[in-house]
Amino acid sequence: MSNIKQIAQMAGVSRSTVSRVLNQHPHVHEDTRRKVQQIIDELDYIQNSNAVQLKKGRTNTIGVVSPSISHYFMQIVQGIAEAGTSCHYQTLLYQTNEKPDQELQALEMLRQKKLDGLIILRCGIGWEKVAAYAKYGPIMTCEPLQHPKIQSIYMNHYEGFQLGLEHLIEKGYTRIACTIGRAVSRNSLERKKAFEDILQKYNLPVHPEWILDETFTVDDGRKALQKLLAGKEMPDAVIHASDYVAAGMAAQARAKGIHVPDQLGLVGFESDQSDIAGLMELTHVRNPLKQMGAEAFRRMYAELTATPYTAAALSFSLTERQSTARGVNSVQMGRGH
Repeated sequence: MSNIKQIAQMAGVSRSTVSRVLNQHPHVHEDTRRKVQQIIDELDYIQNSNAVQLKKGRTNTIGVVSPSISHYFMQIVQGIAEAGTSCHYQTLLYQTNEKPDQELQALEMLRQKKLDGLIILRCGIGWEKVAAYAKYGPIMTCEPLQHPKIQSIYMNHYEGFQLGLEHLIEKGYTRIACTIGRAVSRNSLERKKAFEDILQKYNLPVHPEWILDETFTVDDGRKALQKLLAGKEMPDAVIHASDYVAAGMAAQARAKGIHVPDQLGLVGFESDQSDIAGLMELTHVRNPLKQMGAEAFRRMYAELTATPYTAAALSFSLTERQSTARGVNSVQMGRGH
């Protein structure tokens, strides 16, 4: 088997030069790099990753714990992975399906030094149990958390819902409903509080039966409209925690002959990678999930490498489209003039 010493002799360079080429070190003359790389390719030389990791004391691998591979969580993972790749880090995903033993498996990988750090998108086993593993490597979360051993980077969903609600109120909607995801999640609780606070601030009625939880999919959006139609009174606008739910409601409104936006205004809420909002002409609160994931990695990388870290600003923004353009060239959703 070939080794670094043999490659160095064949290339007429030192072993440290071969090592720098293998590790993509910038301070190597380009001609030398090409010459060494050609010999590496001819010999089909592959570094012993275990030996490299032992020498460096790092695996260049970050673990990410996610309860599912839903669109929401995968946008965060994509941000982490892309930022990691730019720093020669790979991302190992642990999909837990809400099972505590799967979370513990990821934590054990950190303890065994098979991961340099761990980013937890949702914790099910309790943060004190997680914190016991912080001595083995940095642990971060994208949940709102104040803990001395675990860093947190997250968006305040109260502010996002407030942005969408105030847009609806400015457009003249006065009977507003909302859909949220898991009833007990922190993000859902923030959204629900914003819904109640903002409506009360503007002296608008809060109908508890118009707060619909456990809505995640297009089909959930269809069913949510059916539920609202079955009530004593119909809202004139709905703000959603997901563009997919909003799209389902828009499609069902069209099937029922309900005019969007004149009879029903709709606001979606999703990541900047959501194509469905543009396709369905949905007014949309942008949630920068991918950017948040990238920031989570950068903060962890700064801790791992003892380099300075400057936080980037993360904020919600609203794009107005046809679904709230009341009285302005209004047509039924999905149809032309």
